[in-house]
Amino acid sequence: MMLMRILALSFGLLFFGVNAFGNVWYSENFDDFKDGDIAGQDDWKTAMNQQTCEIVSEVKRGDTGKSILVTENTMVTRSFEGTHDGIQYTSLFTQREKGAGTMLFYIGGDAIKWGGAAVFNISADGAITALDGTVGQKVADGTLDEWQHFRIVLDFKDKSYDFYVDDEQVADDFGFRGEGGKGGVNPSLSWIFFGWDHPTALTAYIDDLEMGDGEGETAGTPQAVSASDKLATTWGRIKQRL
Repeated sequence: MMLMRILALSFGLLFFGVNAFGNVWYSENFDDFKDGDIAGQDDWKTAMNQQTCEIVSEVKRGDTGKSILVTENTMVTRSFEGTHDGIQYTSLFTQREKGAGTMLFYIGGDAIKWGGAAVFNISADGAITALDGTVGQKVADGTLDEWQHFRIVLDFKDKSYDFYVDDEQVADDFGFRGEGGKGGVNPSLSWIFFGWDHPTALTAYIDDLEMGDGEGETAGTPQAVSASDKLATTWGRIKQRL
């Protein structure tokens, strides 16, 4: 009887522990992608009649792995199944390097690009600009040649978003671009789109993309305990009692 109670309690804790990590519905570090075109891998596609971005290993976060290389005249997008409404977040790391081109990001749930909810970019000098509705505002001074963490929290009920750069909030309740403009109504988060559709030179990288329910406060930070760690610890404690 005591063993049964231990098992029930342990797996109950494990269930809640796993679900605590269950708000992430897309996570990709691109390490298992093939070098070269990202279009055609894991449902990534080219966009706006531009060329594909590339998977490379020369620049990445950490000692091993890969990232996405974005250059001039390259744009890609990925759509996601499911109804991801309410509060949703997108987390990613980006490194902007040389070139006079502008690194563009669009996230939304209606017409790709023009119906984007959150729209932001990085200019040649590293300045980060975001759209509040259809009005662009400089929100931060980015750092060239270094990885920076972006987290965007979208409220699909209030049609607004918050923007964080390296955990510092730089935009508060910015209005969705698509609402009442060229786009639609953005009922939920269903795609991400980025790149640069002009010949002006650009070199930028993206790595560790994550999307999920809620505000994603811990996104982009190492987690001290994973679900697998919880499982190993739980079984270890059970064996000690047997």
